[in-house]
Amino acid sequence: MAALTHAFDPEDGVLGKFTALAVTASRFAQDQATRGLLPAEVWLALGRAANELHDIGLDLEEHLDALSGARLPSATTAVKPPPPAPLVVRRHR
Repeated sequence: MAALTHAFDPEDGVLGKFTALAVTASRFAQDQATRGLLPAEVWLALGRAANELHDIGLDLEEHLDALSGARLPSATTAVKPPPPAPLVVRRHR
């Protein structure tokens, strides 16, 4: 679980660093697009990707405490697994 916490840390985590890279690439592409060296679609796509990554980081940030507080049970401790949670809502016809 510590690896997930480290990966999703908004400031020092992998996701945060990758988001910063996407933002920088978007700004570079904007400069190149305004000079006519890149199609505007490239700049817009990179901007959308940077925004999506930022939103994902915000969504995950609220769960970092749960991830950092979660501990895996030791091999000697018998723990009953939690009941499965429904991930899909089924409609009855």
